[in-house]
Amino acid sequence: ESGEFDPTLDLFADAQENPEENTKYSLTEPSDEQFEQLLEILRNKIEDGLGECIYEVGIGDGCPDGLNAEDLAASKATLESLASAVNCDLSLLRDKQAEEGIVAEFLVRKKPSVEDFTEVRVAVIGNVDAGKSTLLGVLTHGVLDNGRGFARTKLFRHKHEIETGRTSSVGNDILGFDSTGGIVNQEDTHNSQDWKKICSQSSKVITFIDLAGHEKYLKTTIFGMTGHIPDFGMLMIGANAGIIGMTKEHLGLSLALGVPVFVVVTKIDMCPPNVLEETMKLLVK
Repeated sequence: ESGEFDPTLDLFADAQENPEENTKYSLTEPSDEQFEQLLEILRNKIEDGLGECIYEVGIGDGCPDGLNAEDLAASKATLESLASAVNCDLSLLRDKQAEEGIVAEFLVRKKPSVEDFTEVRVAVIGNVDAGKSTLLGVLTHGVLDNGRGFARTKLFRHKHEIETGRTSSVGNDILGFDSTGGIVNQEDTHNSQDWKKICSQSSKVITFIDLAGHEKYLKTTIFGMTGHIPDFGMLMIGANAGIIGMTKEHLGLSLALGVPVFVVVTKIDMCPPNVLEETMKLLVK
């Protein structure tokens, strides 16, 4: 109706004449014109995804999904050429068996730029003793916890936090990913002085906002949620404790602020199976 031409509609105009020539084969042997159209489509995907996108190969349009090994290799080679043309790196995320072969998902992400990178802010919320700071210490510093709070000390800034094991302020740490999806953070300890180095090597940086779970620090948690403008809320629930304390309050706060929430269940290794099952049932409700 608008009169504008959508290049994807005419990418394979003869598909109706030849059923075998389907969009799932669009990357196998594209002509020069089709390559340019695919390039434009990829540029739009990258722009819409703020510097990255997930490209699925082997999905058919009106025919069974999947490609054989030869067609999949040809499609990957074409996609690598497309990614290189838009200054992106390509990495395989996952593949799975489909009706007629393999369906693969590839991550296409802009190469690191000194001038800019993609940032995602994640507020870490949940009741006290859910393991929020411990998980962040493991993720951002690459060290496993020793069961006595070693990992969380990487994030604590105050003496009383180290002594009590409880966050009372708004903490921050970052996790950097390069253009192939690899983790930039080194396994040894780092501090805010290394943030510049991590950011310079990263295409995407996740900023974790570590918030207090204790009821007495609720004002501090509200300040962290409103002042740091998170993109997502990571609601952490201890499998052994379940939905208790400030869990519902933190969830309500996130929903009230319009922050999307996802749930992480921790401490499943120390939780009896029946208690874990009950906790998961409560989550579903």
